Amino acid sequence: MRALAAQGVFTQDSSDMFGLTPISQLLLTDTPDSMRYVAIALGEDHYKSAGEPMHTVKTGETAFDHLYGKGHFEYLAENKQASETFNMFMTQSAGRFGNPLESYDFKNVQVIVDVGGGQGALIVQVLRSNPHLSGILYDLPQGVAQAQEYLRAQGVFGRCRVIAGSFFDSIPQGGDVYLLSRILHDWPDEKAGLILANCRKAVKNDGLLLIREAVIPEGDAPSPGKQLDLTMMFMLGGMERTEREWRHLLQGSKFALRRVIKTGQASDLIEAIPV
Repeated sequence: MRALAAQGVFTQDSSDMFGLTPISQLLLTDTPDSMRYVAIALGEDHYKSAGEPMHTVKTGETAFDHLYGKGHFEYLAENKQASETFNMFMTQSAGRFGNPLESYDFKNVQVIVDVGGGQGALIVQVLRSNPHLSGILYDLPQGVAQAQEYLRAQGVFGRCRVIAGSFFDSIPQGGDVYLLSRILHDWPDEKAGLILANCRKAVKNDGLLLIREAVIPEGDAPSPGKQLDLTMMFMLGGMERTEREWRHLLQGSKFALRRVIKTGQASDLIEAIPV
């Protein structure tokens, strides 16, 4: 406790009583902008995997698979507590990677489909900012297990359908705009291309695909996405991509990259249109 107090995590008074600081208050469940589940997730599965990067470098197998004997999403499907922690981790971190959707113009859109949206943190933000919109939230059964309760608590349940399924099999039709938020970086090009191909089957010819991901700079320019690139490598076998790499990946699934909206943070916004 003294060591943590010396780092500003706690306070320590003359009677050796310890108290909270703005840093440790973020670990409380009920504090605004809580980071409790972010800390738990990073301190458990991520921390262990981060300790085995050489295995990934030498063999090509992700460190997570090496440690747990299965892929990350397979592990979550079999472990309820880990899945609930991951869902809360994604919810609490949803607004901390740059969110250009907050000011995005959806005035000519009626239905938005959040593909792989977990329990719905991002689509809730979009629906609250755009009262005319309705939504479809789509993810694996363990991803949307708590979605209805969360959507109801956030006051948008009546405007958002919840559908369980795998984006490797199919994606619900009926949307004007499809959203992939921090999904494609989980996967190598082959699997990311399959997700995009299934999106193309669902997206109307005049529809739009929005991809919320890092667009890392070429060369040795600094970028928070380049650190995240390492996490994707040892956790999932995925990667962050440059604009050139995104353009190439999209072209392979019959999309064209229309523009990139930069945020200066870890997540940017890519607009892609069907071709």
